[in-house]
Amino acid sequence: MSATQREADRPADGAPGIRRSTLAYLVAGLVCPLAAMAVWLSYGAPLQLVASAAVIWIAIFLWASALVPEYITALILFFLAVLTQIAPPSVVFSGFHSTAVWLVFGGLVLGLAVQQSGFAGRAVTLALRTMKTSYPSLIWSLSVVGLLLAFVVPSAMGRVMIMVPIVIALAESVGFPAASKGRTGMVLAIGLGTTLPAFGILPSNVPNMAMMGAAAAIYDLEFQYGDYFLLNFTIMGTLSFLAVPVVLISLFSEPPTAPPDRADEGRWSAPERRLLIYLAATTLFWATDFVHGVSPAWVALGAAIVCLAPRVGVIEATSLTRLNVGPWIFVAGVIGLGAIASHSGLGDRVGSAMVSVFDIDGLVQWQQFAIIVAMGMVTGAVTSMPAAPAIMTPLADSIAQATGWPLDAVLMAQVPTWMIFIFPYQAPPLVVALALGGIRMSEAMPVMIRFFVFGVVVILPLHFLWMKLLGVVP
Repeated sequence: MSATQREADRPADGAPGIRRSTLAYLVAGLVCPLAAMAVWLSYGAPLQLVASAAVIWIAIFLWASALVPEYITALILFFLAVLTQIAPPSVVFSGFHSTAVWLVFGGLVLGLAVQQSGFAGRAVTLALRTMKTSYPSLIWSLSVVGLLLAFVVPSAMGRVMIMVPIVIALAESVGFPAASKGRTGMVLAIGLGTTLPAFGILPSNVPNMAMMGAAAAIYDLEFQYGDYFLLNFTIMGTLSFLAVPVVLISLFSEPPTAPPDRADEGRWSAPERRLLIYLAATTLFWATDFVHGVSPAWVALGAAIVCLAPRVGVIEATSLTRLNVGPWIFVAGVIGLGAIASHSGLGDRVGSAMVSVFDIDGLVQWQQFAIIVAMGMVTGAVTSMPAAPAIMTPLADSIAQATGWPLDAVLMAQVPTWMIFIFPYQAPPLVVALALGGIRMSEAMPVMIRFFVFGVVVILPLHFLWMKLLGVVP
């Protein structure tokens, strides 16, 4: 920006104020859409529906723009929703009843235990013995670890909670302090590396399981692990795994500024040994949830209680005062947004409107695929990923009748929309990774935009051809 432009943006009296560019951004992103909703209301749209759209848009805009901290936006969402009575408090605050939120809480306590017990430092020492410390090597190594964990830990939130504190310690050990480019890239490597490819592994992410549950309940249709993996991981999972490190290295690469200390840190302390046992047991219970049926959230909460318990614990109960509850509130807000959209009928309205607007039955197959994907992307942007399958799955039968596609092909066409998205708030595990790493959502946007373009231009066409080759789409 030139000196002349800076002078133009400065208030006339020299006092601090809002820059003209920021004001224009607010008008374009907030005032104009809300004015359009007011016009929509004047044409007879139901008041509750318009109010819901306005509140949800305010939350989405604030999350996407990062004008205020993400958890503050979640509190604003709660406040406006109960103030306007667009949904009862039981719906607005339903995020706090969700297993995902208690998985976050358990993970926050586990992360605190990893940091305070010294376990993070020891894990970093062991990692430095087995990997090179050039920046590309660090990013690729973290991406590989994230992918491998996706096969054994059935929740991206749990994987993020365990790994981000260790990654932060690793970043500091090689000279990347808070707010540095190098540390940002490393946190995003584990956050994206353990989230995006895992959409191709059936039990590894929440939307996968939500879609499978809804399909079984509505259509009595079940998907097998191997078929799902072959269809969705072969192209999408592999290419997302390869693309993310390339993007991160191009944006955040910087040489380590401190020589890593590979010296032996001495004998394991009692808290470290106990924590290692607890983490191993937690991972085992997560990986075998199909046997015992206990939700990963309650496994994480139980592990947190054990870590805080007298004598057998790892950290003092008073350590909870140091817990950063921002991610906890943020995830509750994201889940609450989806619940509000569903309760108000906005999600169904958006989906049904898209089905009626597009003449999908008169198009060739690749155009139909593009429209189904676009519908899923819009739904995910309005409701967030965990809630999107609850809206798109009931619409699948109508889409199948309009396109002539098999029902399971329409259901599978949702999966790319979870992996290829543009706003970090749409994926709660990524949100938590950013919050734990102290990274603003705006810092992650350049990565998301580049991956989104790559996904639309490269991954989606190849995935459609793969669906044709496998006979999923006749």
